[in-house]
Amino acid sequence: MEENKRDELQKETYQKVIESLRNSLPDDWRIESGDDQRASVTLFHPKKRDGGLNVKLAPLFAKVERHESEKEQWIQDFVKKVVLTAREATQKHTLRGSEARLYPVLRHPSFLGGEEKKNIVWREHTAETAILYALDLQMSYTLVTREMLAEAGMKEDELHNTAVTNLIRLDSVPKQDQVGDNVFYFFAADDSYSASRVLNPNLLSWMRQKVKGKMGVALPHQDVLIVADLADAKGAYMLAQIAVDFSMRGNIPISPIPFMYEDGELEPYMVMRNPKPRHKYPSHGGRKKRPPEQ
Repeated sequence: MEENKRDELQKETYQKVIESLRNSLPDDWRIESGDDQRASVTLFHPKKRDGGLNVKLAPLFAKVERHESEKEQWIQDFVKKVVLTAREATQKHTLRGSEARLYPVLRHPSFLGGEEKKNIVWREHTAETAILYALDLQMSYTLVTREMLAEAGMKEDELHNTAVTNLIRLDSVPKQDQVGDNVFYFFAADDSYSASRVLNPNLLSWMRQKVKGKMGVALPHQDVLIVADLADAKGAYMLAQIAVDFSMRGNIPISPIPFMYEDGELEPYMVMRNPKPRHKYPSHGGRKKRPPEQ
């Protein structure tokens, strides 16, 4: 699709989404356009104290561009999901009785900046990632706050252990791709916790046994975990490029910087040179839940 036509189609889609959201959401919701050329809109509500609900439009644009004749249905379905997510975001949620729906999620530490994020429960993970906690809802999830933790009489260690235990129970079956002697494993379930699977010690131990060379890990966005069996420096460079590409495409980006997994620890690494043109990979990643916190 030529650039001018794509731009006009995105502009039309964006305007229809805004109009439909204004007609579908209650009056107490406020809609603000993003600063990134129609790439997102943010919804604000007085009851939502952990930041606005950021809605990324790139996935919708991609679908409309591929199936322009079905754009009205795509827009309608998209708005319905956003409205349902907004409704869930403003409900009062309790942790007690909902322990089976607690999961860890990863964010870049910069996500925690700002006054509205101070109430969110989190713990350190790596220099590029922090662990937050989500209460899973029907179509989205809400981040656990210190207020929710206090109301439940739950300690942070109990929250962490419960969330990780639930995570371990999730299926973790990767897709595999090989380039030369380098093997890449993509974990991309549709449950919004694919990147979180890096916190599953059993999974990392299993992968360490499969990997013959150095073990690389990438957490580019919420919906994918990449584990790489790196045979050489070209493989390490390739993983770094994949991490950057995926991070730019993900709805909830985490880190464009990959890691080496050694002795049970994740250490970020940087590639300083380009030995070959980048290898193109298809998009991997689930699209089921859209968290209301961003």
